[in-house]
Amino acid sequence: MNRFLEILFGVQSSSWTEGGHWSAQWVGMPTGDWMLLLIAGILVLVAGGWWLYKRDAQQVPAGRRYLLYAIRISILLLVVAMLLEPILVLSKEEKIPSHLLVLLDTSLSMSLKDAWKDEEKAIDVSQKLGMSANTDALRQMNRMQLAQKLVNEPFIKDLAADGTRTVHLHGFSDKFDPESLKLSEEWKTGGTGTAIASSLRQALLSYTGMPLSGVLLISDGQSTAGEPPEEVLQMLSDEGVPLVTVGVGTTDGPRNAAISQLEASPVVFVQDTNELTVHIESRGMQAESATLLIEQRRNGGPWQEFAREEIVLNLDGQLQPKTYQFSETKTGKLEFRAKLMNTGPEISQDDNLASAEVRVIRQRLNVLFIAGSTFPEVQFLRNTFLRDRQINLSSWLMAADKTYEHPGDLPIRRLPVTQEELNDYDCVILYDPDPTQWPVNFPDLLTNFVTKAGGGLVYIAGEMQTAQMFDRQSDPSLSWLNLLPVIREPGLFRSQVQIRLSARSPWKLDVTDQGFQDPIFTFSSDRQANERALENLPGMFWHFPVTKAKPGATVLAVHADPRMRNEYGQEVLIASQRVGPGWSIFIGFDSTYRWRYMDEQFFDGFWARVVDRAGRSKQLGGNYPFRLSTPQATYQPGGQAKIVARFLDESQMESGLQRLYGEVERGDDQPIPLTLTAGNKVGDFSTTFPVSQPGTYFVRVWLGDEAAGASVKAATLPIKVEFPNKELENPALDEAFLQTMAVSTGGRVYQISEADEIVNAFKIKQVSRLLEERQEIWDAPIFYILIFGLLVSEWILRKWCRLI
Repeated sequence: MNRFLEILFGVQSSSWTEGGHWSAQWVGMPTGDWMLLLIAGILVLVAGGWWLYKRDAQQVPAGRRYLLYAIRISILLLVVAMLLEPILVLSKEEKIPSHLLVLLDTSLSMSLKDAWKDEEKAIDVSQKLGMSANTDALRQMNRMQLAQKLVNEPFIKDLAADGTRTVHLHGFSDKFDPESLKLSEEWKTGGTGTAIASSLRQALLSYTGMPLSGVLLISDGQSTAGEPPEEVLQMLSDEGVPLVTVGVGTTDGPRNAAISQLEASPVVFVQDTNELTVHIESRGMQAESATLLIEQRRNGGPWQEFAREEIVLNLDGQLQPKTYQFSETKTGKLEFRAKLMNTGPEISQDDNLASAEVRVIRQRLNVLFIAGSTFPEVQFLRNTFLRDRQINLSSWLMAADKTYEHPGDLPIRRLPVTQEELNDYDCVILYDPDPTQWPVNFPDLLTNFVTKAGGGLVYIAGEMQTAQMFDRQSDPSLSWLNLLPVIREPGLFRSQVQIRLSARSPWKLDVTDQGFQDPIFTFSSDRQANERALENLPGMFWHFPVTKAKPGATVLAVHADPRMRNEYGQEVLIASQRVGPGWSIFIGFDSTYRWRYMDEQFFDGFWARVVDRAGRSKQLGGNYPFRLSTPQATYQPGGQAKIVARFLDESQMESGLQRLYGEVERGDDQPIPLTLTAGNKVGDFSTTFPVSQPGTYFVRVWLGDEAAGASVKAATLPIKVEFPNKELENPALDEAFLQTMAVSTGGRVYQISEADEIVNAFKIKQVSRLLEERQEIWDAPIFYILIFGLLVSEWILRKWCRLI
């Protein structure tokens, strides 16, 4: 019978329709005014047909006339029905699984470890995730690892609810990842932004047309990019899709304190006062206290406590230096280790420990003494250097013949001809030399020795060669004169009469205020005794006049004769200056040997301190006596960076030093000059400069004048400038944001410890689906059969009634 109906209506039913039902619909059925017009038309046809038969078939019996009228009206109605395009709808309702979306935050903040300061909560989470009550393992896991511990195969199986739901697991950061996450693989983090709302929208669009039972969002709630959540939450609410959120992390956020560096000079001298600096940085622990313990041991012996201090941690991102002083009386190896303790729970304690090693040595300097000619000053200097057990002397008398045995602790038969040979020395002392007798490359070796290797240069003016050299200072072979801390302008004229008049009687040194503060003029630890010693020093007869000291140089003594002055003041006799990492000292007279008349210790002590001042930097590796640092580990574009140069030993800083020079450059950009000025703390120099673009800025700072940077080795420090990573600015769990999102869609927020309850948050399992098949039947055979049958019946009936 069904087959017969299918033939009559011209339909072919599918196998899935078994057990379903069918209904008819009219595709061409008009609405509104057109429907009224259709009804009116049908009424006109019905009434008009009755009126025609009543008028033209009066002789036909009423029964036959009614039959003819019914047949005609039926034909017209069948035609109208065909024009209204009837269709047959075969439908069936079935149950199918719903779809559940699990969206996992894979941004950078999910790579952080939380300290889990609340021990009770930490134990609860550990147990619920199948770990022991020992929370150490929990604190070693980052947020992504905890999320993967939660979203395991049993959890996914529970969400699937015996196949009544289909679970889709995807990651997202700044956008939705259409690739499904695999439980068998380790999930990676790396997205530099979190766009929760935008990712939700993209996920919903990817699953358009599929019945959703809900969305499970696993995140720390830090949404740093993308659109506001209101619109997408309204979309979920309108569609009846609940958003359930799981917060990963703690509201305290990551807590960590670390010792980024334990800074100390790798080589120090016996009995020197040295500095040990501990650089501490912290996150999420502002204003909290910790204990800093510093221990030391000598020559591999037992560790002993060196310092213990209770400290209060600073703001995030700021380096916190703690400086301590130490001094050793014996040579050997000294080890330090610093440890932060009592910090409470934190990400890791592996970075709470740092160590440094220091080698303590005796101050025995290698000195090369080059004299242009014989003079009492030369003989006494050579003898005092040979007596000094802190000096290894090599001497070279340029006026001697070839067979002369040059005395010294380290005898030489020629001057150095390679940079390596000259760099074996710590200090070079020149007494009125004759550069024409030097090896050809010696001036360059000497320049590099001071400006690159950090060596010391002491120049003692003499009556035979000094004036001739300065008169030819534009000669390239005499460019090394630029190392000296004084300037003698070309054409400087000083009447020989005035000089001779001054030289008739000895004139004392006029020691400047800076000279009184300088260690080389410290003849006694008692200030008053030292001042008396300086006042009683025998004076000099001859001196070499110069115009002035260089900018940045320290003038230690000037001529006391009021006639020996110029527009810049009294003529300079002793001056010192840093030239890059090295020292340069100028002594404008050659009669310090006369100080022996007071006591030999005045002469010997003065020159021991001069050599120590000039050669110390070289022996300590040729490094600058200051360290460059910044208050912050990184800076942001558009801000101001600060650079600080801090002298570790104030005795290595010239007393008159007021500024340091440097430059900063980024990539191929033109270097920007810097001037570091003295701060409130002695030995600190600093400046700020703009950092407009991201990248690494290289800061170079040197000692000497502003132009020295082109030729001297500079102290360098890279400074990182990068855009702020919003993922790490405030990486604590944002429960409030997750709560707001969940509640607005009919869901709720859960903690990781509530894993068993998450599955019950989704009520929809299987959903009903209505399957429909539509087939047109306006041209079905039954319509043609009925119309044809009615037309034939009407013709026969009309023939019978003699109407045709």
